[in-house]
Amino acid sequence: MKKIAIVVFDEAQILDVAGPMEVLRGATLAVRERRAQVAPAYEVRIVAREAGAVRTSCGLTILATDSFATAPRARRVVATGTGTFVLATAGLLDGHRATTHWRACKSLAQLFPRIRVEPDHVFVRDGKFLTSAGASAALDQSLALVQEDFGKDIAMSVAHRKVMFLRRTGGESQVSSHLAAQMTGHEGLAALATWILANTAKEITAEMLAQQSAMSARTLSRLFSRELGMTPAGFIERARVEVARRLLEESDMRIDTIARKSGLGSEERMWRAFQWAFGLTPREYHDRFHEGPAIAENWPLLVERPAPA
Repeated sequence: MKKIAIVVFDEAQILDVAGPMEVLRGATLAVRERRAQVAPAYEVRIVAREAGAVRTSCGLTILATDSFATAPRARRVVATGTGTFVLATAGLLDGHRATTHWRACKSLAQLFPRIRVEPDHVFVRDGKFLTSAGASAALDQSLALVQEDFGKDIAMSVAHRKVMFLRRTGGESQVSSHLAAQMTGHEGLAALATWILANTAKEITAEMLAQQSAMSARTLSRLFSRELGMTPAGFIERARVEVARRLLEESDMRIDTIARKSGLGSEERMWRAFQWAFGLTPREYHDRFHEGPAIAENWPLLVERPAPA
């Protein structure tokens, strides 16, 4: 049985507490079902400065059963969202990689220059310290810990029980291409980004972008950089990777088919794109969302590494 202390404070978000607790509870249920283990997988304690009632940001009250004095040491230290600032202020993240909610990454980097901030990651692990982007990312982070403690079968069972995908690896972007397109304040750029998302399978040239937007390539480059933080080519590549990722999660299509449908074109290019984006091969990414290796017979052309020159 693993002992977990969840630290709460006034105005904490209830999802940051309840989400990980439900994942840990799901692990206990899965261990009982799959391994006939009677003891709970985790013993969870709610910790605050002092034991007693703590009011959350939505108005609900949480009862802390323990104070900081009862939880002096930890094998792993996890921060959710802007909770990363608590660890940073204590000096625990100096020299480490970390992330936080995308709206606070710039402030984290400015206030704590000794931290290597990863602004575009869902969650980051560096040694004993884990940091995540927010409430939904905390679920993925919690699943990662369950898998580390009890294996993939238990983590998969929890994900199925909670109707979650297993699992984001941490390297995914906090803001998807679709969300980024909706967030931009420039109407013309938003329209062009939407057009790109609807045409990822096609060849998209700089001339096509200029014609579609009625803007010069130079203006487009400046707008993409200012509004979306990337080049037009970078946005197109990210959009195609997201299409391929979704097809890997939801289907057993062959890699060459997914490469064509996403606009990545070839299996080798898709392999390189996934290694860059997620640090995984397409096969490894697929296996995180599907039980067992049986898909191999349906993917005879599956590529694990680029063919030799």
